[in-house]
Amino acid sequence: MSQFFSFSFFIAYSAAILQLSFLAFSDVLDDGILTYIAVGLGISGAPAIRLFQKWKHAKSASYLIIDEPGKTPFHQRLINFPLLIVFSTFGFIGFISISNHIFASEEVHVEEFVVKAIGKRRVRYDLFEYILISNGDYATSLNLGETPKTTYSVGDKLEVTLKTGLWGYYIVEDVVNGG
Repeated sequence: MSQFFSFSFFIAYSAAILQLSFLAFSDVLDDGILTYIAVGLGISGAPAIRLFQKWKHAKSASYLIIDEPGKTPFHQRLINFPLLIVFSTFGFIGFISISNHIFASEEVHVEEFVVKAIGKRRVRYDLFEYILISNGDYATSLNLGETPKTTYSVGDKLEVTLKTGLWGYYIVEDVVNGG
């Protein structure tokens, strides 16, 4: 039974990471590297948070509270470790995404991209349309939102305005049909 829980937790965690990374990094030309970094930091950050919790709880004033034998007092209960991994991963995805966009350079340049594929992706109850664009060196799935303003077809040439984010990867600012 515990293996079923572990397997189902891994499947749910992976699906949540895929959906969240699509929403957070769909306009970044990073080939998924920022997602891998955020997941790695989240998984390795969870034990560090747990060690901090245990250290903090060991220092707590347990001698002022009379506890029932065999029960852990409320103020010393630890957060569930799998949930700690999920929350720390989501926190790192949010931190990396927000800092990458807020502290991006103001210099922009325009490159020509080609639409390679068009698709739809479901994130919870919403359906988002996206286009896969590539210039030969970089490729990304660009989120068009729930109701795109412009329709694209495979093979369309696009003029894409890019700027460099804090973490060194290009951020798509604007997409215009190139004719």
